[in-house]
Amino acid sequence: MDQFTKRVGTVQRHGWYPIGSDPTIETSNSWEKVTVLGAVTDDGDSFYCWTEESLTRHHGIRLLEALQGEFGEELVVFLDRAGYFYARDLWEFVSGERETETVCDSSVSCVCGEKLDVWYFPSKLPELNPVEGCWNQLYEWFKHRLIPDLSTLKESILRGIDTIDEPNIWNYLCSAEG
Repeated sequence: MDQFTKRVGTVQRHGWYPIGSDPTIETSNSWEKVTVLGAVTDDGDSFYCWTEESLTRHHGIRLLEALQGEFGEELVVFLDRAGYFYARDLWEFVSGERETETVCDSSVSCVCGEKLDVWYFPSKLPELNPVEGCWNQLYEWFKHRLIPDLSTLKESILRGIDTIDEPNIWNYLCSAEG
């Protein structure tokens, strides 16, 4: 599971231009954004949802609830250590207990409950997270597209998500190359 954020505006890319030319590219940027949360299962299914809000631990909990609603109560979920996923409230939601061993440091690697287990990827290793491959495809899909407003952004995200070829998660979790 992971997140992707896209703002209203132009995607700027480097390019080649004739010597002496002075290319001008109109760009616009905005504070309006959509953050997509995504998950991929071991049998190739996927789940995507989004919010216009900045992510908090409450979004992490709501996402776990949505995943349980979509894929069943008993799940093992792999998360990165972003603050909205790596939070005591989320751990309490999973385990039913507020206190978790080594809660005050960064060594919590998993939190287990009766029906839900959350495992954390090691810090600074996004190549282990299969959903990163989905975001790479979505970034590529957005290349050279002008997104003038929020409604166009939402429509574009839906079209872009439809083009994603979900990766085999075992290639990420069991290989050295990811």
